[in-house]
Amino acid sequence: MRISRTATRLLAVPLVVCALGLVGASPAQAAVQRTDRFSITERHFDFGDGDLGNISGDPKADGRLEWDLVNGTWEPRLLGRVYINNASGECVRVQMVVTYQNGVVVTYTDNASDFCAPNGKTWYHEVDFTPVSSAYVANVVVRLQSAPAGGWSFTTEGASAPYFTP
Repeated sequence: MRISRTATRLLAVPLVVCALGLVGASPAQAAVQRTDRFSITERHFDFGDGDLGNISGDPKADGRLEWDLVNGTWEPRLLGRVYINNASGECVRVQMVVTYQNGVVVTYTDNASDFCAPNGKTWYHEVDFTPVSSAYVANVVVRLQSAPAGGWSFTTEGASAPYFTP
């Protein structure tokens, strides 16, 4: 079977155009639309950023809830630190409670932020948590939870105010 030069050229043109289209395609773009700054300060457990104050024991800076817009969907991203201060063996973690526009409420737990203090000194752990990507996020509440030494029954120590999508 013999293919003519014209037929070969006709097949080659769409392939070249397709390849150029793939080379020129750009990756998904994310843009931070707003940043909400806050701290949660409770006895022995805190969420914020920076060091703890010597006298107050509270974080010197606020943690951040960044509202990233990626291809038309909201990605709330929590950044900061969780602290345990003078609570030997106690454990801490954060949760993001997301309310969707249809009223459905879903709690997402950041298992990567779970950590326990080995002694009664001050300990912290970095938080970088983006549990959801949805065009239908209405608002977010962040919870700080703790569990006693030797037990994994977490209770909520404190929570942020609700932060609404931009």
